[in-house]
Amino acid sequence: MNSALLTGLKSAVVFSVILALNGCDKLNSQKSNQDQVVSSVLKEEHSLQKNTEYDREKLTRGMKYQPILDPWQVKEMEQISLIRDLFEGLTAYDAQGHIVSGAAESWETKDNKNWKFVLREGLVWSNGMPLTAQDFVLSWQALSQSESPLRFYLLYLNLKEAKAVLEKKLPSESLGIVAKNDRTLLISLDKPTPYLPEMLAHIALLPRYHDSNLWVSNGAYRLSSHDENGVHLIKNSQYWQKELVSFKTVDYVLYNTTPMSKLDVLWSPVQTTENIQYFPQLCGYFYEFNLREEKLKNPLIRKAIVSLLSVTGITDNEMPNAIPSSYFLPKAMLHGIDSRWEPVVAEPLLAQARITEKQPLVLQISYDDTFVHRNIANRLARQLSESDLLRIENHEMSWQALQEKRTKGEFQLIRSGWCGDFNHPAAFLGLFYSKSPDNKSGYSNQQYDQLFEQALKSTSEKERSEIYLKLSEIIQQENLVLPIFQYTTPVYISSSLMGWQKNPVGTIYSKDLWRKVNIAQ
Repeated sequence: MNSALLTGLKSAVVFSVILALNGCDKLNSQKSNQDQVVSSVLKEEHSLQKNTEYDREKLTRGMKYQPILDPWQVKEMEQISLIRDLFEGLTAYDAQGHIVSGAAESWETKDNKNWKFVLREGLVWSNGMPLTAQDFVLSWQALSQSESPLRFYLLYLNLKEAKAVLEKKLPSESLGIVAKNDRTLLISLDKPTPYLPEMLAHIALLPRYHDSNLWVSNGAYRLSSHDENGVHLIKNSQYWQKELVSFKTVDYVLYNTTPMSKLDVLWSPVQTTENIQYFPQLCGYFYEFNLREEKLKNPLIRKAIVSLLSVTGITDNEMPNAIPSSYFLPKAMLHGIDSRWEPVVAEPLLAQARITEKQPLVLQISYDDTFVHRNIANRLARQLSESDLLRIENHEMSWQALQEKRTKGEFQLIRSGWCGDFNHPAAFLGLFYSKSPDNKSGYSNQQYDQLFEQALKSTSEKERSEIYLKLSEIIQQENLVLPIFQYTTPVYISSSLMGWQKNPVGTIYSKDLWRKVNIAQ
């Protein structure tokens, strides 16, 4: 995975199998007579009515890790949720994971390098002080001088002079971000980046109050108190969209001190329940071909290898809650093209490549020595061994050794994965751009490079979308990787909670939620 993208943000993926439990239907219990039934219903109705006001005003979210209030020190998803409740960047996500305007009401560019963002009129901090474009400038400059690993996101952003500033060769004022006036922010990049709005929703770029006082925020909620039981938030009366915020208070409490029945939302619960939802991640699990290797340069051989694989068979047995996929891009970016299917017989393709039973292709599978990776590799090896023209050799090693093999190009088929830091195809398609430092497979295609560069320069969203589709099809047609599945994250969500949707960016803003209280049950 790209360390520049993931440093300080994502911990190692923890593999677990969540077993579903069948809940008991408490409404089916028998009563001795009709009076008892009526009495019970009236008591339940009275209890629900009594608690309705409380339920509708308070949201309780669980945390397995200690809460962190500083956006630059966050590492876990549940910590990110807390930060997003407190702070809002120039852009944000909606419930579906699409980018929407946040503190900025609009933006424009003529060349994808020089951008103008206009902040909403009348924005203020939770203490009533004006929030201006200069606050974003000072926040980004402070990030560049911090020790937080998230400072490298400025470089990944393609922000002008970010490299020199991070290396202390230029002062932070040299960064390509300037406040033209209180509401207008000018951002300059060192190369065209049409997906900049998607990248600006990152927590690294959230504004900080001028004295770094974390009790002052600009999001839908502000900090009320912080004690040994967790963090307690209260609705921010200064928030620009406060009338749409349902819950007046949000408590982030430690999971080990609070029963799940008392929680509304909990990321990656360890216990099983019927209220688990699986959110897709912008993370794929695949095997990577070494395209510098003589045999694997041949697209016929790669196509034959991929055709022997049943991604459903592997995923259902080893990662039953993941999303099986034969495509490199996450499902949300495919727009329905993942329904295509082409019948392929491996042996004729291998025969065309002069692979025979007497001279079979010896294929080495490299993977790291953990339980799940070993099991997936063994299933992969068994499926590929069904062809008499292939001889599979398993090479198991430590994670560190695996990374060294990948860096040196000493592999044929190697266990890999990728997570995008923003919800855009370019976060994935860049892996096969020949000039990208993340291109470890050795793929080089002049047509691919030209299309990728054309998409960077184009200011037409329609044209860029068409190019991204072409790039995805090249990856698919040439079988540049061997995809297996897309990761998911289990999330416990109370059945009474409304306003959330499964999305690939893993966001559940408390401001979007409300309580459904059905007293007719």
